[in-house]
Amino acid sequence: MQGFFLDRDGVINCERADYVKTWDEFTFLPNVLPALRRLATLNLPIVVISNQSAIGRGLVARATVDAIHQQAQAIIAEAGGRVDDFFVCPHHPALHCACRKPQPGLLEQAAARFKLDLPECLFIGDAITDFQAAKAAGCQSILVKSGRQGAQLQQLMTTDNPAPIVADLAAAVELILSLEQRNYV
Repeated sequence: MQGFFLDRDGVINCERADYVKTWDEFTFLPNVLPALRRLATLNLPIVVISNQSAIGRGLVARATVDAIHQQAQAIIAEAGGRVDDFFVCPHHPALHCACRKPQPGLLEQAAARFKLDLPECLFIGDAITDFQAAKAAGCQSILVKSGRQGAQLQQLMTTDNPAPIVADLAAAVELILSLEQRNYV
């Protein structure tokens, strides 16, 4: 494994139907901070990959989203974890850009910046578009049920090579650590 990509809304923080537009609307999901602390022990890049169409819809400024990410990074660091960078698609979905998941553009940008081989990376997401982006980029993936699509993930997974589906980020990290331990024993 060379690195980890994580979706934001529904994996790290509570997903809102009306988008996270201020720091006050950003709420860490339960067990996320300890999970990020555990994931950081692997000493591999941890990068958030997130569609933030609220920017393109004119609901929030890019600078505000960046400030939310800086605040989240500081709290994660205080808890002993880390996020090395945030890659954001700010575009409205109607633009059909190459960086909006399920397209692999953000994953490719992050891989280039951190010099990662995408098939050696893992993407943890909460939506079928996260799985599709990972597959398009050649990444491995794990899906978590902590987002708004959680209850429907099993029905949405219609591929011969499905991703594991677990409860939340803490369960995904537990799975990763158990697999890492098996590879080294």
